[in-house]
Order: sequence, then structure tokens, then C-alpha cells
Amino acid sequence: MKDTQKITLKENGTVGLKEKLSWGIFDLGNVSFSIVLVDLVFSLYFVQIICARRTDGTFLLSLAAFFTQIIVAVFLPFVGALSDVVTKRKFILGFFFSLCIAATTLLGTTKEGDVWKSLLCYSVANISFSFTENIFSSFLPEIIPMAFIGRFSGWTRAFGNLGGFLSLLGVYPLLAPGFTVANTELLRLSFPIVAAIYMMCGLPLFFNLELQKKTKNSLGFSKALLKIVSDLKETVFFMVHNKAIRLYFAASLLFFSAATILMIILAVYAQMEYGITGAQQIGIFLLIQAGGTLGSFIFGFIQDQWGSRRALQVDLLLWVSCVSSLVFADNKLAFYGASFLIGLGNGSLPSLSRAVMSLLSEEEKIGKYFALWGLSCRIATGIGPLSFGCLFILSHSFKTPMLLPLFYFLGSLLLVSFLPKIRKDSRPKTF
Repeated sequence: MKDTQKITLKENGTVGLKEKLSWGIFDLGNVSFSIVLVDLVFSLYFVQIICARRTDGTFLLSLAAFFTQIIVAVFLPFVGALSDVVTKRKFILGFFFSLCIAATTLLGTTKEGDVWKSLLCYSVANISFSFTENIFSSFLPEIIPMAFIGRFSGWTRAFGNLGGFLSLLGVYPLLAPGFTVANTELLRLSFPIVAAIYMMCGLPLFFNLELQKKTKNSLGFSKALLKIVSDLKETVFFMVHNKAIRLYFAASLLFFSAATILMIILAVYAQMEYGITGAQQIGIFLLIQAGGTLGSFIFGFIQDQWGSRRALQVDLLLWVSCVSSLVFADNKLAFYGASFLIGLGNGSLPSLSRAVMSLLSEEEKIGKYFALWGLSCRIATGIGPLSFGCLFILSHSFKTPMLLPLFYFLGSLLLVSFLPKIRKDSRPKTF
């Protein structure tokens, strides 16, 4: 009787505390990996150390970000559809999770001049992380009832941002001497440390989460591949004719382009425009993580109480304020204030956006919906840095390209204003 009840609860999207904690701890690993490796360490390490004798480091970094996300965008729908058809999301998640850890660890073997080796390791790690994060997010509707999905997503993201804050403190002794060639050996240690944190945070989910039971209708990988194309066509056709999905995908394309620009370029921008280096750069990201923790926690309540559309509008207005403050900041103190606002926005946007996508998705096709949404998001995270890099090359300035995220956020705010109201107590079927 107990076993039957346990399975029924899981099928209804209500799981035990152990599973919820495992999911939340994985989110801690996601944030730690993203903020320490992608946003701070690798961008500065590549520009200042790997490309110490080159002048095209910033452009190569933006180009790598573009191509890695385009690769993710192309293959993510197939990965999502495959996970639905063969009902092995956790297995596919584990494959990319392991690949990400291995590639990140190998980054610790790079040094000055290893341009292509470092870009290859970074690309594999970033691609694997992107697949992992998207598949991981698709478990959300199975873990928490729809009425509380915004709050739960926000709280776990707040927990994740707190973990990111602690991870930054953990690698602080390695980064504090500065991103200089003389400090290369200490900086290299940060990569395996980040990989270890990510691995420890992810393992509990694989041991404790057992949401998907293979049914008699599930297919093997070979037959699944034949079914994927037709399933994707059907899903794309429905989503194209769904007003809410169209608006949300377009808005996601814009606001993730803008957010990616800020998070990837911020550390380099701080150094080039304000002379902020070494420990001060780490201080900026500690501010961002502190703001992110607060933003995730607050916006979890806002979404559940005010509704998803209004929460998105408030969040995007916050981002507009962030970018405006950043562009027009004329001293270090103003820049620090803008960085805290960026943290508020960055902490809330991922949790809010994935919760909204959960509400918009059909339960039977959750993997495909998240994969296609991930496609638009990954295209955005590629287009954003590339557009910044191209404008940087044309203008030879950091100030002018920083106007791009401001326009992207304003455009997404306009699109979200036309988004239909989303009920929080059930998943809508039509709009």
C-alpha cells in the first residue's frame, strides 16, 4: 500500500523532501558553475592569461560563446524529444553532467598561449552544462504542485545564489592576487575546484530522484530517433500557433541575450572602464550573488502572489534600471550599486522564466517544450555576446555596446506586456 501511494504521489507531481532537497542542491551547483566559471573566472583568465600577448581575446571569447550556444540550440530539441520518448531523462542528464565535469577539470591544464585548447575545453563544458541545466529544469513540474512552482523555483534559486556566494569565497584566495601570468598556477586550480563543487551538488539528485518509470510504451534509442522528427514537427506546429508561447519565446530571446552580455562582459568591462582588478573584481561578483539571493527569494513570492506576467514585467523593469545605472555610472561607487541591481535581476530571471515555462508546457510533452524553449534561450546566449563583440570591434569602445542590453530588455518588456495572464493553480491548455 505504501509503495502504491508513493508512486501515485510522484505521478501527481508531489514528491518527498529528499527529492526536493536533491533538486535544490543541484541548483546550487548550477549557479556556482555559472557564476564562478562562465561569468568570472574563464572570461578573465582567457583574456588576461591565455591571450596575454594577443589583442583579440574579447572577440574570440564572444565568438566561442556564440558558437557553443548555437550548437546547443541545434541539438537541444532532439535531446529533449529523446528524453520524452525513451523516458530516460535522468540517464541523459547524467551523461552531459559527467562530460561537463571532465571538460571543466581539463581547463585546469591550460596556460598562456593555449588558445584553442582552452576554447575547446570551455566549449565542451559550456555545451554540456547548457544541456544539463535545461534537462534538469524540466523536472520542476514533477517535483512541486503548480500552485507553488514560482515560490519553489525562486527559493531554490536563492539557495543556489547563496551557494554561488560561498563558492566565490572559497576560490577567493586563488583569485585575489589578480589575473596575471605570474598567478597562473593558482588560477588554474580554480577550474578543478569548481568541477568538484558541481559534481558534489549534482550527485544527490541521481541517487534520490526517481520520477520517471519506464512504461510499456517507451521505445529504445534506435526507434526513438525515428519518432523524434515527427513529434517535434507536431510540437512546433502547435507552439507556432499558440500566442502565449510565441510571445514568451520572443521575449526570452531578447532578455536572455541582454542578461548574457552583462554577465559575460561585466568583469572585463569593470577592468577596462573603471580600473577594477583583482580582489575588487571578486567583490563585484560577491555583490551580484548577494543581490541574486535576495532577488530569487523575493520574486518567488511575487510570481505566486501577483501572477507570472506582472512578475516578469517587474523583473524586466528592474533590469532596465540595472543597465541604465551601469551605462551612466561615472565612478566606482555607482558601478558597485549597479552591480548589486544586476544581482537582483540575475537571481530572479532564471527562476521566474523556468517557472513560467513550466506553466505554459503540456505535461506529456514537457521535455520537448523545455527543449524548444531552451533552443530560443541558447540562440539568445549566443547572439548576445556576438552582437556585443561585433559592436565593440566597430566602435572600439565598451560604453557603446553596453547600450545593446538596454534595448533588448526594453523590447522584451514590450512583448511581455502582451502576454496573456497565466493561472497559477493549473497548467493552461489554450490561450
